[in-house]
Amino acid sequence: MAYSNSNEKHSATRFADLGVLPKRMLAPIEGYDKSPLVTLEEAVKPLIKIVPKVERNVFIVKQNCQEPEDDLTTDESASIMLYTYESMPHEDSLYVKLNNSLRSEQRKNLVPWFLYLRLVLTALARLPPECSTILRGVKEDLSTEYSKGKTFIWWGFSSCTSSIEVLEDEHFFGKTGNRTLFQIHSTTAKDIKNHSFVPSEDEVLLLPARQFQVTSCLDSGNGLHIIQLKELKPPYDLLEPVSVPTSSVQSKKSSQGKSPPIAEAIGGQLTAIQLQPQIKSTFNIPANATWAQNGVTIAGGHWKGDATNQLNEPCGLFVDDNQTVTIADWGNHRIIQWKSGDTTKGQVIAGGKGQGNGLNQLNHPTDVLIDEETDSLIICDQGNRRVLRWSRRSGTTQGEVLIDNICCFGLAMDEQRYLYVSNNEKHEVRRYHLGEKNGTLVAGGNGNGAGLNQLSNPHYLSVDRQQNVYVSEHLNARVTKWNKGEKEGIVVAGVQGQGNALGQLNNPSGLFLTESGTLYVTDSWNNRVMRWTPEAKQGTVIVGGNGSGAGVNQFDLLRSLSFDRHGNLYVADKDNHRVQRFSIV
Repeated sequence: MAYSNSNEKHSATRFADLGVLPKRMLAPIEGYDKSPLVTLEEAVKPLIKIVPKVERNVFIVKQNCQEPEDDLTTDESASIMLYTYESMPHEDSLYVKLNNSLRSEQRKNLVPWFLYLRLVLTALARLPPECSTILRGVKEDLSTEYSKGKTFIWWGFSSCTSSIEVLEDEHFFGKTGNRTLFQIHSTTAKDIKNHSFVPSEDEVLLLPARQFQVTSCLDSGNGLHIIQLKELKPPYDLLEPVSVPTSSVQSKKSSQGKSPPIAEAIGGQLTAIQLQPQIKSTFNIPANATWAQNGVTIAGGHWKGDATNQLNEPCGLFVDDNQTVTIADWGNHRIIQWKSGDTTKGQVIAGGKGQGNGLNQLNHPTDVLIDEETDSLIICDQGNRRVLRWSRRSGTTQGEVLIDNICCFGLAMDEQRYLYVSNNEKHEVRRYHLGEKNGTLVAGGNGNGAGLNQLSNPHYLSVDRQQNVYVSEHLNARVTKWNKGEKEGIVVAGVQGQGNALGQLNNPSGLFLTESGTLYVTDSWNNRVMRWTPEAKQGTVIVGGNGSGAGVNQFDLLRSLSFDRHGNLYVADKDNHRVQRFSIV
């Protein structure tokens, strides 16, 4: 990533600011919530002798917050930006001083921070929680300190990112030497990119006093240790919740964003076998088929951006019989369509009105399906915790809510038009009949874990003609098959655990199931697409596997995949901000 000023190259220290895990339980963080809400200038007055040049820094960040996003006030947005501002020397940064106080056993050290904490935590409370997997890394080996099964609390704020590109920069995490990568499944993190002093870092912030458990540890070789964490909910609040007053800005937002009653239908997804592609596509890809090893960019590929010839971290995709590709453009909060043969630009067909919760807006969509029965898009609007139906008829400007209050990720539909939705907050998959609100549990539902009756961060889905469900488990490094009516799944890909061997997977994501039962999987962190035939102990790499990169035979963090009716392969290459097509040979 490119850096625009000297402040940015020091941000690496903020992302690596873990602190030392305390040996004793600390007292909860409380008292600040009784403080009044004041301007940022007033909030930092008690900090003048603690944080050098804090008044000057407030002036600087406020110049960037005159038109804040997400319906925050200028002071609220600036309070977040002040946290991300790096001073020189690094030790003078506000976040360093604040986190040292949050991690101290002496809770009296927090008293001068109460006004600032009241303001910044109020601002963060106005942002929606992110139910996603986020990253942070340090240039040292912490594998012995964070052993599998360990439960701990990070008492300070924790800066993370949603983009592996950020960490790969040498100023941050790099690609050589001893390194520890934390892969965190969080349900409460806040996306602060719109309020960061360095927006290009895609910063996601964990609030103080978050509890986690180590679910997996992997020595990947070359000095890289990958530690997977899941966020826990302690029985009592360790950070006293802040009371968020209703401002005039928020009242306006609420009146615009009210949803109508939940509609009677549900929807389906794209990256799996899905109802429509599987029924309409009568071809069955031969189990020994091969593809060109160099891909062709058919959407995006002009770096990250929101122009119609660009994508921003594409996730889900759907290919119809005309080879038109419909893409869930995650970072641009829109659904965009690229017609076959036109690689110059796409057409926005849903969202694209900025990040928000209005019915004409989307918030980090992860999946999309075309339901031809109703001529509609079905969208997993993950950031808004809802599934939408969006008519494709001319003149449609907004969607309707089908399922609400769900941390959805992937969707699929079977031949009987049942909808399947993965929930990576509850670690389960449910099947919905038209008109149902609660659905029927078909996979997982027994908490986050690696047991055969459990799922861990389920991503995309496939459903066969017998209504057996295939689930990619992002954090269990496996794909499981759940036969209809069964309470346990069967591991059908990644049978040898997490890693880069042919019998292993590392954060699998997209799925496609053929009529013969052959499964195609995007092996996200190994940057390869694999084929697993029924009952195979090992998979076959069909494209990729050439390391992380932007070459025509490389990927950088894969998401979904699909095939057209001719057998050509389409892959969402997330952090290269493109969709690649590989022609069948």
